[in-house]
Amino acid sequence: MTPSAYRNPLEQNTTLAVFNDDECIFTSEKKWLHPLFDLESFLQNFENHSVLSAHDTAIGKAAAVLMTRMGITFIHAELISRLALSYLEQFCPQVTVSYSHVVDRLMCATEAQLESLSDADEMYYLLRKRAKLTQGVSLQLDHVSHPYGNLCDISFSLSPGDRLMVTGENGTGKTTLLSLIAGILKPTSGRIFIDGRAAGKQKKRTVGFIPQFTVQPHFSLSVSEVVGLGLDVHTKNKAKEIEQALERTSSLHLASRDFATLSGGEKQKVSLSRCLAQHAKLLLLDEPTASLDSENKQMVVDIVRSLTLTEIPTIIIVTHDPELTSLARWNTFCLKEET
Repeated sequence: MTPSAYRNPLEQNTTLAVFNDDECIFTSEKKWLHPLFDLESFLQNFENHSVLSAHDTAIGKAAAVLMTRMGITFIHAELISRLALSYLEQFCPQVTVSYSHVVDRLMCATEAQLESLSDADEMYYLLRKRAKLTQGVSLQLDHVSHPYGNLCDISFSLSPGDRLMVTGENGTGKTTLLSLIAGILKPTSGRIFIDGRAAGKQKKRTVGFIPQFTVQPHFSLSVSEVVGLGLDVHTKNKAKEIEQALERTSSLHLASRDFATLSGGEKQKVSLSRCLAQHAKLLLLDEPTASLDSENKQMVVDIVRSLTLTEIPTIIIVTHDPELTSLARWNTFCLKEET
């Protein structure tokens, strides 16, 4: 059945109305993209939708990206930009679009930001960041130095949800840099701030660190117990959280194993599960694919990619792996011997 109700005039002050078939299931009076992000949350708990349609007061390219991502296939706009129309025609031919008025582009910064982009995932990531819908925290390094790796006068900053790839030859201090940020080492000079607080002063479990070589515990722990270390003792449904984290890394079959008996690659996957269960806001990964076969390397790449579209923590990865360094539009920081 082709819906029709979505083309009816909007109620006064309503900026967005969404229909399941011809039943109105969602309305909003908010501005910008906030109604669509609210709709996204609403649809996560709305079951058995069939044909979704929407009536919006103004649709630019950003709104077109979000609507089609949510499976809306019939769209009516009172005002739409040619930039949005071009995107829908080129990448979403299954969507039926109607409109009352058309302009070249909407007069907003978001329209300009997306103008040259075509990757829907990348645009979604940028929109979530712009709306401050990220799990990540800010990070700032001011003139940080340490003798290990001969790190000298390192300065950079990341905003919540940023993604940074740290590269460089062996011995240039990449692991030392992560250890400093994680609070395992202290800088001999300079300062590190996480979420606006001096490193070590942030809330517990803010930082999730996966070292290249997993430290062997001095006592026996099962895999489930290791993953559970990432959870607060008061976490509800702790067993479910652990199970879901292990499932994401294809490690659920290891749940009852003694962590000490695992291979290096298995330990890496379990450590990643721990950080996922932890919902770390700053994720530090030191050569996360180094001990993995090609299938599990791809699994890590897929998880990292999914994190940038779901939780969106701030992520720093040290790697030489071309599968990771080829991830699109990551910032890169290269450490050199003379650094």
